[in-house]
Amino acid sequence: MEDKIITLDNLREEMDYVDEEIIRAFKRRMRISSAIAKYKKANGLPILDVDREKAKLDRIVKSEDDELSAFINKLYLTLADLSKEYQMMIYVQEDENYRSVTGE
Repeated sequence: MEDKIITLDNLREEMDYVDEEIIRAFKRRMRISSAIAKYKKANGLPILDVDREKAKLDRIVKSEDDELSAFINKLYLTLADLSKEYQMMIYVQEDENYRSVTGE
């Protein structure tokens, strides 16, 4: 069995594959975020749940002890911010849809 020679092109190809996986996972996460926003809107809940966000961040920080933990923390905070922004957009769209149906 031959050892595969590692080249920059091989590494970039692998990185491209991982990037595609990340994008698929991100899109799935945002679809879930949309469903959460609609649920929260229908049930009169606020977008921001400080306790949940803090508990989630604490769990992530505790589970990561390697040199990437600071970057993982930053990634989670970015994902949380994007989710909140998207949920706010959904809230506004739901309000606009309601007003267009009721004429208010």
